[in-house]
Amino acid sequence: MSRKATILGVLLLAVTGAAAAADAPPLVSDAWARATPPGIDVGAAYLTIDGGSRDDRLVAASTDRAKMVHLHTVEEQDGVARMRATDAVTVPAGRRVTLAPKSTHLMLMGLAAPLVEGQSFVVKLEFEVSGTQDVTVRVRPAIGPGDGSHRHH
Repeated sequence: MSRKATILGVLLLAVTGAAAAADAPPLVSDAWARATPPGIDVGAAYLTIDGGSRDDRLVAASTDRAKMVHLHTVEEQDGVARMRATDAVTVPAGRRVTLAPKSTHLMLMGLAAPLVEGQSFVVKLEFEVSGTQDVTVRVRPAIGPGDGSHRHH
């Protein structure tokens, strides 16, 4: 191979590698949900999103385990925490967004069966810019009242 071809090949790899890095999607990690008791058909899922190379928004989610998945936020009004649906969760480029108990979360409505500790299930996340990602959600143990769970939602 000639020296020109080698240099051209190296430059091509550098450019395509930079383009791929410049278009990095959000990275989702630590996806989990609390176990739900029998007879309760709502639950919540939580996760961490590290923003990719561009600003993005989480605009929808779905799973075979629930009829609907809503994006919810929690706001305090007059000393009382209130949940409300939101159209999207903003994910700034290079920043971390955490969906957590008593905060922004995925509300699982119409569960087909209880979420059982030790099981896992897949949630499809839809981002406005970067498209869809399948995420495995692990079910953790349920804990008592005041834990931020959604037993009375």
